[in-house]
Amino acid sequence: MNDLFTDHLAAWRAYTATPWARIRYAVVGDVLRRECDSLGERLRILDVGGGDGLDAVPLAALGHDVTVLDPSAAWLAEARRHAAEAGVDVATVVGGLDDLPDGTWDLVLCHFVLRYRPAGPGDVEALAALVRPGGRLSLMDVNPAGRVLRKLVSEGPAAASVELVADRLETVTFGTDTRKVEIDDAVAEAQDAGLDVRALYGHRIANHLLVDDEAKRDQEYFEQLLSLERDLSGRAPFNRIGMAWQLLLERP
Repeated sequence: MNDLFTDHLAAWRAYTATPWARIRYAVVGDVLRRECDSLGERLRILDVGGGDGLDAVPLAALGHDVTVLDPSAAWLAEARRHAAEAGVDVATVVGGLDDLPDGTWDLVLCHFVLRYRPAGPGDVEALAALVRPGGRLSLMDVNPAGRVLRKLVSEGPAAASVELVADRLETVTFGTDTRKVEIDDAVAEAQDAGLDVRALYGHRIANHLLVDDEAKRDQEYFEQLLSLERDLSGRAPFNRIGMAWQLLLERP
């Protein structure tokens, strides 16, 4: 898996420059900033599978102590580069979900990692064990329902029907496929691990239903789209139909 991500780092850099990636990081950043504000000052934050640090670095810029754990040394070098460009420090550790550190944290992130792992509650249990009482866990992954809607508007009903019953999800950037991680399954696993659900957010909701990607490169159009995404992200039923779901969980 390390080689898979390392070999596609250039493709990932290209993706993160797109308007839809900028929307994803902006709205997720809003969510994480609010969570941090409610938790307190100078938090201990662990980003599991945090890769190039695009979620972690803004949190470090807020004054928090952030550690990025990732199996790819090349991606961790990207995280340190992004941190240096932002004038902040992040700690980086080579490892993954099988190499979780000891101790507990105020906030743990695990974004777009579960789908590359075998099904079962073990990973969520392990992540939950890292969360201190009153602390939070942010889980995020691709939304199978959102993928069906995207196929419908971009390729038509036949493609959407195929996507609906497919066992796996194709990942274009990394040239592979992954398992489907359903929102309700993640909720059940987290609750079984002793966590309470604080909120469910959806990401790239409107973006996925707009197939004219070129229009999104117009700055005025982009700002309007970003504003709408912010309004929709935490609002039901829209939070269940985006490209990705994000669960905010808390240990009582």
